[in-house]
Amino acid sequence: MKEKLSPYLPGIVLFVIALIIGIVTYQDYGVAWDEPLQRGPGILSYNYMFHGNPGLFQKETDNHGAGFELLLLFFEKGLHLTDTRDVYMNRHIVTHIFFLLSAFAGYVLVLRLFNNKWLASLGFILLAFMPRLYAHSFFNSKDIPFMCMILITLVVCRSAFEKNKPWLFLLTGVLCGYATSIRIMGIMLCSFLLIFLLIDLITAIRNKEQPLKPLLNVLLYIVGFCVFVYLPWPYLWRQPIYHFIESIKAMSHFKWGATTLINGKMETATNLPWTYFFTWFFITTPVLWLITGVCGIGYAIYGISRRPMVYFKNTPERNYLLYLLCFFVPILSVIVLHSVVYDDWRHLFFVWPPFVLLALYFINKFIQGKYKMVVLGVCGVQILMVGYFMMKNHPFHQIYFNELVSHEDEYLRKNYELDYWGCSFKQALEHLLEADPRKKIKVCTNLSAYYESNILGMKEEDKRRLEFVPPDQADYFITNFRGHSEDYQGATVDYSLSVLNSTIIEVIRMRNIDFRAK
Repeated sequence: MKEKLSPYLPGIVLFVIALIIGIVTYQDYGVAWDEPLQRGPGILSYNYMFHGNPGLFQKETDNHGAGFELLLLFFEKGLHLTDTRDVYMNRHIVTHIFFLLSAFAGYVLVLRLFNNKWLASLGFILLAFMPRLYAHSFFNSKDIPFMCMILITLVVCRSAFEKNKPWLFLLTGVLCGYATSIRIMGIMLCSFLLIFLLIDLITAIRNKEQPLKPLLNVLLYIVGFCVFVYLPWPYLWRQPIYHFIESIKAMSHFKWGATTLINGKMETATNLPWTYFFTWFFITTPVLWLITGVCGIGYAIYGISRRPMVYFKNTPERNYLLYLLCFFVPILSVIVLHSVVYDDWRHLFFVWPPFVLLALYFINKFIQGKYKMVVLGVCGVQILMVGYFMMKNHPFHQIYFNELVSHEDEYLRKNYELDYWGCSFKQALEHLLEADPRKKIKVCTNLSAYYESNILGMKEEDKRRLEFVPPDQADYFITNFRGHSEDYQGATVDYSLSVLNSTIIEVIRMRNIDFRAK
């Protein structure tokens, strides 16, 4: 038993450390303005499931299923949470624990791919402590859970193809279906795996082998997928095929015509340059992970060009073909279909796990020779650099930018979206509550949703002291510079926070205030 557990001990230790950190700090993160919107479909789905309320079908759909939102609702109802602060803090810690569990699953996958505990530990760190993703793992209940399910599915499907056990293919279909119930993009991974299964079936027939088992694998995979894309997604319970196709169309042409800041220009979300993803990915990924990932992609492509059939047949190399597909096909589909993406690359966070696996594929080749200690040392330096940023700028890890972009004063604020979901409004409001002793503090913001969401995460006595009013009645104006990246000329700044020398939140005093007035 001890020998069987030993390879997993480093991953267990890393998971426990990360879990303790998360439990200690999860209340430091603000409530993203999108969170109440994401909770909405979960409530509608829950009410339809248990009370038959048809409100779920009386709204315009989007490309997001309710798979994870329902899970969060089950926790909320099971714990009898009614206070909004308790509700959103519970959502944060549950989402984060799910994120850490998927990182541990990644540890297991890397261990089985390379049989190396050090490399598996590095994989956990890359997956769990990618700065932007780490912050999102608390307040992003759609992009992060979907990414987690993609990673968990990759873990199980590797075992399924290696061991060729029908029940593992059923489980793979179940996981892939649940991933798709969170975001419709899961249909891509489903398609890749189905193609591989069909290749195995055709190969068995051509080699005059018994085709019943590969045929059973295909059927069980499809059944698992269909059942578990349907059950956690009540919107499909009426006209499942029609609503599924409708959701695919909504995903590829999502209606959001606002603007987003990229390279110093405000671009319309429906007309972004094709380089949008690559720009964000290249400037927000730690440089060493970026280099090793790109090299891993090149190394895998080189291997496929030399021995293509080895990568298409059921061999260990097939895993790296799958990771290439999981990385490139979603990106290319966004470019070709002109799908709406915005804020940064969060809609494509799910390409991070396959990118990490390809980076480790490359690193594994180097640590086999005399450069092992050099490679591990360089990786250690990169980990320390990322760790320093995360500790210094806690809890604003979502503002991470690497060394490929300038960190000069206010450069990032004037060229890129920073705290676009407004989580730092939590700290701004807490500052006012502490600094202004009056019973009623009147504030306005550059977007009301920032105030409305973060007030949900506050204690009742604090909610009562804050009042959202029009600008001409406000004592303070709070801004994260969304839609207005320039300075507010002549403003009296009462409070501000900066990350990498750029201001992410600012509290501007609108009038002289007599703090003696109660």
